[in-house]
Amino acid sequence: MLRIRWTQWALVVGASAASSSGAWAAQVSNPPAQPPPPATEHGAASSFWDALTQGTPKLDVRFRAEFADQDGLKGSEAYTVRTRLGYGTRTWKGFSGYVEMEDVRSPDDDAYNSTLNDNPDKTVIADPAGTELNEAWLGYEAAEQGLFRTKLGRQTITFDDHRFVGDVGWRQDNQTFDAAWLRSGLGVERLTATYAYLGQINRIYAQEADWSARSHLVNVGYAASEVVNVTGFAYLLDFEDDSPANSCQTYGARCTGSAKLGEGTALEYAASFAAQADYGDNPLSYDAPYYALDLGLKLSGAGTFGAGYEVLGSDDGAKGFATPLATLHKFNGYADKFLNTPVDGLEDLYVYARSSTLPGGLTGILAYHAFSADEGSADYGEELDAVLTKRVNDRVVVGAKYAQFWGDDPAYADVSKFMLDLTFAF
Repeated sequence: MLRIRWTQWALVVGASAASSSGAWAAQVSNPPAQPPPPATEHGAASSFWDALTQGTPKLDVRFRAEFADQDGLKGSEAYTVRTRLGYGTRTWKGFSGYVEMEDVRSPDDDAYNSTLNDNPDKTVIADPAGTELNEAWLGYEAAEQGLFRTKLGRQTITFDDHRFVGDVGWRQDNQTFDAAWLRSGLGVERLTATYAYLGQINRIYAQEADWSARSHLVNVGYAASEVVNVTGFAYLLDFEDDSPANSCQTYGARCTGSAKLGEGTALEYAASFAAQADYGDNPLSYDAPYYALDLGLKLSGAGTFGAGYEVLGSDDGAKGFATPLATLHKFNGYADKFLNTPVDGLEDLYVYARSSTLPGGLTGILAYHAFSADEGSADYGEELDAVLTKRVNDRVVVGAKYAQFWGDDPAYADVSKFMLDLTFAF
């Protein structure tokens, strides 16, 4: 039963990889407040000094109350404040830069299990306190060369729907990368080709749990039309001594689009397939597949109603398909029961409803998941998720999220979670 009780500088080589939209409506987290546009959008500076001194500061503050209760563990209550303070220069001869500090604080660090505060008898709420350099990069853009952009340093990188590479924006300490990033259209209209080399993964668990890496990301997308957008990708992840069991090579493709069915009606879809094997220092030899399909019916004035089926396969029960750099909270339920794929794999059959026209200007999501093993016949459990958000204005967003997981397998205990957010961005 859920219990709720109220108490109280580094240089880093363009812009973060953009996330292309898909139909995974049931997996959308609370929208962020919108900060002022980056300084680079204010036009090029006439001198290096002007670029440096006429930039744009950024302040983003998020207050969160999160309550979590798992059978067999004590309940957790986490009251946290995340503050990000950054500064972005204007562009000068194609160059620009950005630096951002991040701080996460809690008035009572012992009231929950942050994974780092030595409270293993309590339910996990993975928001450890700490202060770190969140981003620090130097970028260059040459639009006349097929929209060539590059960025070096600590940065945010996301691809497609975040299923394989994401920023984990839901948690207070988001995921960033020490990386070299390059993007170009290669002179082909509607083509986007991106490459990134990762030297370190700055994970959500503060600096104590970061991974060193020798990893390569390749993502090539082509927007043929509104109906067909195709992406091919290859992600070669080697985490050396920090987490060698997560090292893997993944090759796949994704197709998304929206087709009008009539006045005010459209069918949205997203389909993905990938194959994965061990890579680098992984001590285990394995192969596992991934495939997913989501279909949503969008009705003007009402919302989107849909269903999906996602499978993270298994290699005969030896290891399940892994997505160690994903925005994992966005997938397979907000109770976060499947952040690590079971060795027998995971099948997620879900239905959802989403609307941005609820009374009071609210946006809402309601989703139901049924989880089972890919290898064998085990049923892991079911989950109900609900989200309500309200964008007060361009700077302020409030939100609430609820997740209830009912386990059908002794290894997957019941979990209840309730979260409240208030975000200010300036």
